[in-house]
Amino acid sequence: MLDVGIYAFLVPLGRTLAGFIIGIMLGIVGGWIAVIFNAMTGYPWAFAVHQNIYLVGIGLGAGGGAYCGWMNLNLRWYLVVASLLLVLLGGIAGAYLGYVYGQQVDPTYLGRRYTIDNTIHFGAAVGGIAVSAALGLIGQLRSWGR
Repeated sequence: MLDVGIYAFLVPLGRTLAGFIIGIMLGIVGGWIAVIFNAMTGYPWAFAVHQNIYLVGIGLGAGGGAYCGWMNLNLRWYLVVASLLLVLLGGIAGAYLGYVYGQQVDPTYLGRRYTIDNTIHFGAAVGGIAVSAALGLIGQLRSWGR
């Protein structure tokens, strides 16, 4: 029999909110690391390569933060690694979706070829937390059935 109380609804909501907030913060840090990496290398490659490094950095940071909200280390190691990779891919996909559907800015704004767009960070966090919450809820439903 399922125990359906307020606790059963608040814990997933809290985990989702915590993963989203940590995902946004680590997405910002991932973006900073990508910008610093691009500046340290001296921009030797095409603009599209450096833009992809930036988007992947944001996606990896946001995916890692989203995984923190729903991580389950009681599984076998390969399931933990597989779920982490899925959440990281969800964060990267969310970053690209945030870039595509976000606000586009003038390429010459502030003398840079691109500027920071907050919808990229939010998209990455939403993509990561959607995959993470789905995996976490599937795990919770499987444990209730036992």
